[in-house]
Amino acid sequence: MTRTPTTILLGAEAPRVMTVPMIAAAFADRRKKAARNTVFKWIRDQTEAGVLRPVTRGLYLNQLARPQPTAAEAASFVRSGAVVSLQTVLGDAGITNSYSDIVTSVLPVQGRVAQSSRSVVANGIEYRFHAMPARLLDDEAGDLEDRMDLDVLYPRATPEKALLDWIYLGDSPRTRLAHPPLDIDLERVDRRRLKRLAGRMKLSKQLDEYLARKHKYDRDPSVRANAPVSEREPPAEREVEDRQTARAKKGNSK
Repeated sequence: MTRTPTTILLGAEAPRVMTVPMIAAAFADRRKKAARNTVFKWIRDQTEAGVLRPVTRGLYLNQLARPQPTAAEAASFVRSGAVVSLQTVLGDAGITNSYSDIVTSVLPVQGRVAQSSRSVVANGIEYRFHAMPARLLDDEAGDLEDRMDLDVLYPRATPEKALLDWIYLGDSPRTRLAHPPLDIDLERVDRRRLKRLAGRMKLSKQLDEYLARKHKYDRDPSVRANAPVSEREPPAEREVEDRQTARAKKGNSK
């Protein structure tokens, strides 16, 4: 007996991202496959009803899944092997102050073989991909819990890994991606994890250079003056002592 849309799209184990073959398999029973016309008519009906959100041709987000899936979950379907990283991860974590609805990911390069890193734009969603050596994305780059966000069900980097990916790509002559901004919130970053990953990825020098630039940026008087009061650094001890000495001299002169 053909399954109903309810059993296909609802439930704790309902697929969150669906391809046409996945939908056809969900419709099929043990004896025969569902008719092609039946599958595509059902897809059209569910798309028009807002139940399926088209991503690219033949790829859909199941809007009945809970929690509702995000566009980022489909990145590894758009480009096999893609890991959501860079601006998307840092923006979602509040580490950068500019949130973007563009989904950014990194792709592994095996030798000289790489998938197309061309951006994909479909149905109001833009996916951007940046190629990196596979050694910077697999076990050689660090322990799984350091590299990957294990709280989600799709390939997604931790914020620390996302920052190091960005530092690497910013230094690479093979990409036009600029260096990560200096006005990021490092208080939200696990420094120990960051250093562990940098060591495994052989990016310790590049990380130190970035942190030195950020330290200089943070101490720039114009930057500190424009920062929220809660984020401004307290006056240096010498400044405090100078003020106290000035008050004491003023009091003695009266």
